[in-house]
Amino acid sequence: MDRPAMASVFRVRHAPATVSGVRSTGQGQADPVIRVRSLGEAIRFVAHAYPQYDISAVAITSSDPSAPRLGSLEVKALWREYGERLTQE
Repeated sequence: MDRPAMASVFRVRHAPATVSGVRSTGQGQADPVIRVRSLGEAIRFVAHAYPQYDISAVAITSSDPSAPRLGSLEVKALWREYGERLTQE
């Protein structure tokens, strides 16, 4: 993910978002139901999910059409670049 794309995600970090594709790594445990209010919160959750969860198939989608669908590699890049600023005003 290049810097202009990351900056566009940062600008819409407060938009509603959904997280899918997160799997439990514990034997016999149910896959989690993830409830987040914003794109920034979704990114933070996924960035901190490993090793409790398998995030290899994660997808974060935002209600803002300008934000691309995010997978685990994009989330890692965004978290490295912005960190907790993604969840702040």
